[in-house]
Amino acid sequence: MNPKVKRVGERVMKQAGIPEEEQFGSIIAILMIISIILTLIRVLQECNKNKLSADCTEQDKYSLYAEEIKNYSIRKGWFTKLRIKKVLRQNMSKEQYAKYSMRLMSTLLDNGENLKDDEIVALVETSNV
Repeated sequence: MNPKVKRVGERVMKQAGIPEEEQFGSIIAILMIISIILTLIRVLQECNKNKLSADCTEQDKYSLYAEEIKNYSIRKGWFTKLRIKKVLRQNMSKEQYAKYSMRLMSTLLDNGENLKDDEIVALVETSNV
């Protein structure tokens, strides 16, 4: 696993207040958070397929995704929250969702505002869509 991606997952888990002793365990919790983040990146990629031309470079793609992530994270619109909640429901059990969904959603949005360019590159490369 890419260390930058793991660092993002650990940061989100720590800020969301998910205890490492939770029933799903520390490693599984980090993997679950990373899976959620990568799923959100894939959704973003699907939404922006038509904005990318055939001749754009990898750097252009990363710039577009960085801009989109920061815009969605800053605006925190209801549709963005709706999409995040859908991904959370798909990746968490009902009790985990009830317990952590609101904190996790707000932490994901807060972290989206502050992602560094190298972290965005690592996330997009890992999502590999």
